[in-house]
Amino acid sequence: MISSAEGVTGQAGGDVHPDRRPEHAVPGPEPVCLVTRFSAVDDSAARQLLDELRAIAASVAAEPGHLTYEVFADSNDPKDLHVIETWASASDARRHEDLVVDSGAVERVAPFLTEPLRPLTLRSVATGGPAREPASADTGHAGLNDKEAE
Repeated sequence: MISSAEGVTGQAGGDVHPDRRPEHAVPGPEPVCLVTRFSAVDDSAARQLLDELRAIAASVAAEPGHLTYEVFADSNDPKDLHVIETWASASDARRHEDLVVDSGAVERVAPFLTEPLRPLTLRSVATGGPAREPASADTGHAGLNDKEAE
């Protein structure tokens, strides 16, 4: 695990093991990204949150479907931490979320937070590679709002 002012990663330099890169994945479910904000009540709480998130980062690499797990601090407010995770599928992400809840981690960090956790589950609608159509194209703009589509 690597720690820096920018973030914490489960692997050196944030690199993803070659076998876990999406381009090496067996065709099937699309990867999903979980983004969770941890807003600490004070500096001491932020340090305790970071310790808990580092412990999770150290263990998450062994979970099925894990692609990436990084912890970031807002450059303007170090009490505002964000975990950004990528999972091979929505079911892998749900399994991880269940494991975190069942381990008691959510209960342990709750006293340090200004608000309840509300993880976002995101799916890719555009990449730097070949364009992909979203799973359900109801806007006709591949996930972009009208202003972005212009």
